[in-house]
Amino acid sequence: MGCGIMASGDRKTRHRRGFTLVELMVVISLVGLMAAVSAPPLFRYIQSNRLQAGADRIVADMQYARSVSISTGRILRFTATQAGYTLTDPVNGTVLRAKNFEHGVALDAPVTVDFFPWGMANGAVLNLANVAGTARIDLLPTGIVEVH
Repeated sequence: MGCGIMASGDRKTRHRRGFTLVELMVVISLVGLMAAVSAPPLFRYIQSNRLQAGADRIVADMQYARSVSISTGRILRFTATQAGYTLTDPVNGTVLRAKNFEHGVALDAPVTVDFFPWGMANGAVLNLANVAGTARIDLLPTGIVEVH
C-alpha cells in the first residue's frame, strides 16, 4: 500500500463556505460606486422636497388666516421674515401660528400682509429659496394664494 493511493474513507475533503477577500472587495466596490452615482440626485431631490414643503406650509397657513379672519370677523396679520413667519391678531397681539423655516430654506425679503373679514388681503409676493431653487408664492388682493 505504499503506492500513494488512499482509500476513499481516508481522503480529507474540505468544503469551504463563504466568500474570498477578492469577492468581498469587488462587491464593496460596486456598492460604493452605486452610492456615489446616486447620492447627488438624491440630495437635490431632498432639497427640492424641503422647498416645496415649506411653500405648501406657508400657503396652508395663509389660507387658514383668511378663513379665520372671515369666520371671526377680525383682521389677522401674517408677518414673514427670512427666518420664519407668524400669524397674529394685531388688535390684542395673540399669536395664532408661528413657524421657523427649516433646512436652509429662507425668504428673500420681509413681508407683512393683513387678511380682512370680507375675504380680501393685501397683495404680496413671497420668494422662498434654498439651494434647490426658488418657489414664488403670490397672495392676490382677493385673498387667494398661488404657488409658482
